[in-house]
Amino acid sequence: MGKFNIRVYGLWIKNQKVLISHENIDGFKMTKFPGGGLEFGEGVVDCLKREFREELGVELVKLSLLHVSNRFIKSSFKNNEQVVAVHYLVKSNQEISNYNIVHPTGVGKLNSIQFVWSDINKELHDSLTFEMDKEALDSFNKWD
Repeated sequence: MGKFNIRVYGLWIKNQKVLISHENIDGFKMTKFPGGGLEFGEGVVDCLKREFREELGVELVKLSLLHVSNRFIKSSFKNNEQVVAVHYLVKSNQEISNYNIVHPTGVGKLNSIQFVWSDINKELHDSLTFEMDKEALDSFNKWD
């Protein structure tokens, strides 16, 4: 039987740029928005606040729902999982102190992350690894 994997991501826009996460989990490289998996017992907003606190060391002060995936997305990591992605526009009044981190994943691997501020343009859109992130960016910025 298949399972659901709820993922929650934030688009933090500052000075006409958006924060992007370049990640490498055991050789699997991806470019995506910061965020992660919903844990049992927490809501999506609590999940996103926790992820930003854990990975970036900042507290989110504003969240606005931007996009929820509306089609089937098969997990890139587990064949029996369907991903449901929730994207928020977020804001923090704090500065990021560490743009490069390494932390363990829930399955015993290491995740190396580099955060960068990126221009919001078609090149960024095309560089995103996952269609759900592209759809969320499309919801924010309608392309010509």
